[in-house]
Amino acid sequence: MRSRLGLLVLILVACSAPGASTTTRASEPLVSTTAAAPVVAIFAPETKGAYPVVVMFHGGGWFGGSPISTAPLAEYLAGNGVVVFNSTYRTSTGGYPESFDDIACAIRDARAEASEYTTTVDEITVVGHSAGAHLGAVVSLSGETFGGDCASTEEIDRFVGLSGVYDPTLYTQLLATFFHTRFENDPEPWKAGNPYTYVDDNPDLEVLLLHGDDDQIVPMSSSELFAAALTSAGHNVTLEVIGSGDHQSTRQPDTAGPVIIDFLVGG
Repeated sequence: MRSRLGLLVLILVACSAPGASTTTRASEPLVSTTAAAPVVAIFAPETKGAYPVVVMFHGGGWFGGSPISTAPLAEYLAGNGVVVFNSTYRTSTGGYPESFDDIACAIRDARAEASEYTTTVDEITVVGHSAGAHLGAVVSLSGETFGGDCASTEEIDRFVGLSGVYDPTLYTQLLATFFHTRFENDPEPWKAGNPYTYVDDNPDLEVLLLHGDDDQIVPMSSSELFAAALTSAGHNVTLEVIGSGDHQSTRQPDTAGPVIIDFLVGG
């Protein structure tokens, strides 16, 4: 049975106007821990209402990154009537399956806490940027595979991938440390940590993929091929191409924010 991460929660209350100032306060950790507690920043509209819930995960090449990078997008979404749990996961100390377990636990905890900020807690949308999109896609599709006693029996309703990496076997040298083994020595962890393995699962998952056509870090074909595989498996998939967009464009509020809002409201 895995031990859960302690989560230090910061609640950021967004005013109704996009880009307005926020106020912050800190609560007690959700789970006490002797280790440093990763921070989950909750961005929420000023008053409780019928708001969609997003659990967001940053990028950073699997071994780094911070939710600070996705905070502006989280604030934008909250300013437009969305409750956002801007979450983190183990990076340099994680890997397979630890990082996936952290994603699953963060989603479960967000589901449990969402009723404090919204009257509609039945649907959860996972949003991930870059490596966070890879991790989020696996957990969104794979049901109770990850998370141990944190795993939820409720399926994820929507997934949004921002400049995502969806086939780890294209990065075998980089990710050998992440999977704790080389692909040719033991392909099983690589298979379990590959979203393509689960494209036939969670058939009701709605998917939005955003990618810049000038991404020099992760080629747009990553999202195109994943969209095609999901569509073939029967998923409702939307692929949005950001013209002249680079790898970071898809997490910018003015670029990604309106597209995500439309996806949430339209869904």
